[in-house]
Amino acid sequence: MSSSTHILIAVLALGAFFLIVRLVRLKVLKAKYSILWLTVGSGLAIVSAVPQILDWAAERLDIWYQPTLFLLLGIGFLLLLCMHFSYELSRMENRIRTLVEEIALLKEKLEKEN
Repeated sequence: MSSSTHILIAVLALGAFFLIVRLVRLKVLKAKYSILWLTVGSGLAIVSAVPQILDWAAERLDIWYQPTLFLLLGIGFLLLLCMHFSYELSRMENRIRTLVEEIALLKEKLEKEN
């Protein structure tokens, strides 16, 4: 990758870091999700600061075009993110179902008392 690409990645990583910290401070983003995004930002910052890491990893994995590794890592991250959100959605569905059942039971008990 060219030096201008590394500079762009560094600027994007810093911007993402400050945005994440701001969102957490405004209580728009939960801390558990901020850790995920700060980890991604740190990874991008490391790759932009030491560009040889990506080249070394691509060489070890027999990837001839180094930006392909970056794209492969991005796609892998997105798949893991989709899996995580599917897990969270399933967990929330179960919690909502339980709450609805408890409300229905309380409502029935309240109607019987009246």
